[in-house]
Amino acid sequence: MSANDSPSSFALADALRRTSRSVVAAQIASQVVSLGVLCVLYRQLGLHPYGLVGMVMPLLALVRIVVASGLDVVIVQQAEMSDQQVSALFWVSQALGWAMALVTAGCAPLVARFYGVPELTSVTLALAGTSVLFVLGFQHQALLQRRLRLATLAWSRLAALGLGGAAAIGLALAGLGVWALVAQQYVELVLLAGLAWWAEPWRPRRMLRGAGSRRLVGFGRHYLTSSLMAYLVTNVDKILVGRLLGEAALALYSQAFSLVMKPVHVLSTPLTGVMLPALSRAAANHRHYTALVLGFFRFIFLAMLPAGVGLALVAPEAMLVLGGPQWEKAGPILAVLALLVPLQTAHNALGSVLASAGQSKRLALASVAGAMVLGACFSLGLWLGSLAGSPLLGIALGYTLGMLLVVFPAYLAFALRSVRVPLWAWLAQLHPAAPATAAMALTVVATRWLACSLWDLGQRPLALLAAEMLIGVATYAVFSRRAIGWFLREGLRDLG
Repeated sequence: MSANDSPSSFALADALRRTSRSVVAAQIASQVVSLGVLCVLYRQLGLHPYGLVGMVMPLLALVRIVVASGLDVVIVQQAEMSDQQVSALFWVSQALGWAMALVTAGCAPLVARFYGVPELTSVTLALAGTSVLFVLGFQHQALLQRRLRLATLAWSRLAALGLGGAAAIGLALAGLGVWALVAQQYVELVLLAGLAWWAEPWRPRRMLRGAGSRRLVGFGRHYLTSSLMAYLVTNVDKILVGRLLGEAALALYSQAFSLVMKPVHVLSTPLTGVMLPALSRAAANHRHYTALVLGFFRFIFLAMLPAGVGLALVAPEAMLVLGGPQWEKAGPILAVLALLVPLQTAHNALGSVLASAGQSKRLALASVAGAMVLGACFSLGLWLGSLAGSPLLGIALGYTLGMLLVVFPAYLAFALRSVRVPLWAWLAQLHPAAPATAAMALTVVATRWLACSLWDLGQRPLALLAAEMLIGVATYAVFSRRAIGWFLREGLRDLG
């Protein structure tokens, strides 16, 4: 099968329409499975193992960014690619995976010394091999995205997530502590790589060079820069917490952040898989391109604005239900960070917009500026929070306010201007999500007041959370029923 078997512009809308519902279903199922696994592991393992893994994860995240080098985006974004080019990129990524595994292993003593936790040496060494498994299925997943086989990819990720979680639960119940989380990483990556190779029939040729592959790697370097800046934004705060406040504080902060990113990833992963190839193919027709961009953001607001506001409102009960009293202090942190859900999803989507238009250099420049601003916000938040006796909450506020007031508005204006999409048209996509979300928030607040004052559910977090969620979801569904009905009936039909 040729690497150029990507959908034509005529087949694109039909492919998106056929896969969209299946992808959404798979992502919702992934969210449910993930939360179920976390509920068991939080209670069984406690804070310490999550703190240890949280200290290693910034290094692993950096390694995976370097290993990827934007090559997945190259494969999805390019209109034409030969098998020789794809094979050359495959072997480049494999070499990077092995090299970075060795680098990670070599850094293990330094990580333990940096945090002052000797146990981290063995944990870092154990996780070093995940880089090799990460790249093993990397190319095939990108090819599935290129061919818009998004449902296959989504269900494969769900299977890997579920079996990896089951393995971690079994090992946690056996008393293996942090090694349950290490094993979870390996099981997930092995299964995902195997399923990707099974689903995608393309096989690499024995070559290290391909015609024009150097140009493609050059495109990936610009995207790599933006990914590195995103890495700094999402990991500097965790490094600061782990270094200054210890593993227990890092467990609370990093898991609150992880819970916030779950709905973001649930939508961003399949959405990027759709947006990048769809917008890349439509780039020559500006009217069609603009309609696609606006339609995608309308969907983002419809799904993520209520998700972020709702999670912020129910955060204290959510942490108690998931982890019990030992995780209660993560509730206020989760409430503040939850407001990032719609912003982060839209921010990720803007990156796909720039990449689809071949604006990887502009994407890199914008990412550098954003990282610098948010780095200052982290430091200021930590300082002010420490003075107030709540350093974790201070960092969370610094991140959220910096993103809301400075970084996202500037990035939005820059990205839309780069692709000539009117800002006023983008803002118009907030309707009907914004009024429906406001109505939902009011009913959730009212439900909490009634539940605590009349029904005495304040000491029963599960019952309170269930009541808030049912009322909130029902209210939002009523106020946004027309927009939701349109999406369920039509999907992206009108945008094709």
